[in-house]
Amino acid sequence: MRLGDAIAKGEEKAFSRAKNIAVFHLRGSAAPHAVLLVNPQSGAVLADESSLQPLLRVVELGMDVVALRERDKSTPTETDASPYTSSSLMPGFIHSSPAMTSLVEEVYKIRSSDVTVLVTGESGTGKELVSRAIHAISNRKDKIFVPFNCTAVPKELAEGHLFGYKKGAFTGAVNDSPGTIRTADGGTLFLDEIGDLPLDIQPKILRFLQEGEIQPLGEKKPLKVDVRIIAATNMPLEQKVADGTFREDLYYRLNVIRLRVPPLRERRAEIPPIVNYYINHYSARFEKSNITFTPQTIDMLMVCNWEGNVRQLCNEIQRIIARAVDNEVVTPEHLSPELKRAAQPLTPFNMDTNVRPITSYDGIVAPFASMPAGGTLEEAVSELEMQLIRAALTRHRWNISRVASELGLTRRGLYLKLARYGIEKAI
Repeated sequence: MRLGDAIAKGEEKAFSRAKNIAVFHLRGSAAPHAVLLVNPQSGAVLADESSLQPLLRVVELGMDVVALRERDKSTPTETDASPYTSSSLMPGFIHSSPAMTSLVEEVYKIRSSDVTVLVTGESGTGKELVSRAIHAISNRKDKIFVPFNCTAVPKELAEGHLFGYKKGAFTGAVNDSPGTIRTADGGTLFLDEIGDLPLDIQPKILRFLQEGEIQPLGEKKPLKVDVRIIAATNMPLEQKVADGTFREDLYYRLNVIRLRVPPLRERRAEIPPIVNYYINHYSARFEKSNITFTPQTIDMLMVCNWEGNVRQLCNEIQRIIARAVDNEVVTPEHLSPELKRAAQPLTPFNMDTNVRPITSYDGIVAPFASMPAGGTLEEAVSELEMQLIRAALTRHRWNISRVASELGLTRRGLYLKLARYGIEKAI
């Protein structure tokens, strides 16, 4: 009996026992289904006797990389008739992954409503782009979109900037100012980093959201305004409410519709089209022509963790295109040093030594040893990353600079990972 027949009849386990082989199914998100056979069955473990399953998820990532590369070489696919999967939402809004497609579906569901939206996500994921997309398909699309960064204005000036003021309302107010909210009248106001809004201004924002009116500094009576609010934050507002630095009533008033923008590491399949978009964008901006990236370069970009998300990737492409010449072929050597370090194998394989790849690193870390079978690729990568960080911290006795240098990270990048994984120094 062949394996295919055994699988079709539900007799795969009996087939494996009879042939003394281990059967592993490889299912990437973009690649065709594949099957790996290991003979004998006893050999289907890593050198430290840990499970082979998490390693196979890394293989699935490689399969996806190859499949996406081949897809780019093929003829363009037919345009999907569904607006949810269309790339025409707005320029630069690329959403080929399931996570982003789900987000776009939510955006379309609220297109005819003026409901307040709270957009969450890590720094650099594109929260403002999502907010502009919400405005672009709303009933207010022909009106103004006004962004306001709550961290960019000093605390003592924030109220005047938001609500406006009358001439003579305070020292230096030599003219009337409408303020950001009145500037957005009829359109959409985007409050970026809403978690940094000064506490004493929050009640006035709450009244504005509830009553649709504001009172500029020096004005004797409130003024009606018609503004749709979209707020964004990269911090957990629930924690700020618990800490007493963010009003609970304002939080609930903002949290009517909540949209989470996934980080780039959760939508790696979108990296090739994002790279292609920014190659064209910056080539036109810098008047460069025919700049191409090798498949190996795209592969390295796909396996990076991108702590700065799309913003970091965008900056990387901008730097490369700005320094490139016409007709240049971009190779991995053109990437930033920190990216090249991050993408290098942590244990290089040398044919002249007895180093064994994918076993344990210096005898300290057993990759994936604690990973149960059936986990996701993201969980496998996170598990390996966490173990490597812990081992490096132990070796260097929590010398952050040395650990960051060894792992190819900046100090800030290492601190972000320590916070993400909840790694704390034992007292």
